[in-house]
Amino acid sequence: MSRRTSHWASAGFTLNIYQPLPQGGAFLTELSISAQDWRHTISAFGGFDVAEFTLVDTLPVLEEWLEQGIGRGITAYDEAGEVMWDGFVDSVSLRVAGLEVTRGPLTEVANQVNVIYSAIDTSTNPPTPGERKQTGTLNDLESWARYGVWPVNVSVAGVTDTNANILRSTYLAERKHPATTSHFIGGSEPPMLRVRCLGWIHTLTYPYNQTASSGTINLSTKIQNILSAQLNSGWISTDYSRITTNTLGVPSYENNDQTALALIKGLVAMGDVNARRYLFGIYDRRQAVYEPASSTIDYEMRLGDPGQMILDPAGAEVYPWRVRPGRWIFFSDFLPGRAPTPDKFREDPRMLFIESVTFALPHGVQLQGGRAETFSQKLAQFGLAGASA
Repeated sequence: MSRRTSHWASAGFTLNIYQPLPQGGAFLTELSISAQDWRHTISAFGGFDVAEFTLVDTLPVLEEWLEQGIGRGITAYDEAGEVMWDGFVDSVSLRVAGLEVTRGPLTEVANQVNVIYSAIDTSTNPPTPGERKQTGTLNDLESWARYGVWPVNVSVAGVTDTNANILRSTYLAERKHPATTSHFIGGSEPPMLRVRCLGWIHTLTYPYNQTASSGTINLSTKIQNILSAQLNSGWISTDYSRITTNTLGVPSYENNDQTALALIKGLVAMGDVNARRYLFGIYDRRQAVYEPASSTIDYEMRLGDPGQMILDPAGAEVYPWRVRPGRWIFFSDFLPGRAPTPDKFREDPRMLFIESVTFALPHGVQLQGGRAETFSQKLAQFGLAGASA
């Protein structure tokens, strides 16, 4: 199995392209590309989130990407061989001579479709919706083989059994392949392809139910159970060693067809028994990381520094593509004269809790801050996440 890499000579970064998702992550045997305008975002919830880049090559190469590129795995490394970002191709847009054709998103594919519906009770006058029913899943195995399993529950009201099955078949027929859209505005620019990628967190779209047992289990155990129910082997690592134990008790029983992603997001929002905030994301080697948010100063920056270097607590430079969300950064020359104290981080204007990091080649970085508080964790624990003040 050979390995082909594409180098960004100006910055020393490396991009690896893998086979489409269901093929087990094998390297493509030969692919020569020129990648430009790399940009990625890493989020406190989700980990490796979004990435985009441009390919400039001959038209046949770009046409091959348009037809075959959806679902390819993408891993970006820095010059030291450290993973910068990892995910898969969600959509591609080819522009040539004023024509722009887009395929995707992959995440809108539906090749395992179930319709949940309420049948019409014609014994009443007027007819009324009756019991809640399900058609059961209808699958397209050819689509599975190319794109992996993407399940969807379609909810409708007031249909007959026959019409529910018709809706299921229609939905599957129209969604089993990535959509293709196009528009033409004229022009003579050289061909180019824009590639949009998503991190592996975005594959947690399968519904999760667990009706074999009730009672409560540790929150961290439930997260692991949800991940273990994934439908596509290898998309998320089964190494759960970076899921930190959280003994907050949560219900084991689930029977509402919620997606794995929605359930995990709700669980992470609860924090722990001490109202500490927790983070969750899919990172290197497609491994899930669940851990408490930082409570110390992880990075420092001097606003007066012309290079605005980001430093670790020991004073060593942290490259912008290695900055991670869920950490605190201290702007040391802003409002000087007092030392920061951990119990006052939330009130200190010199402190920023990093909710997301956006990096753009060669060295651009944006840090999106958030409000660190415990009220939302309490709401989630009490089942009141939708409450407001």
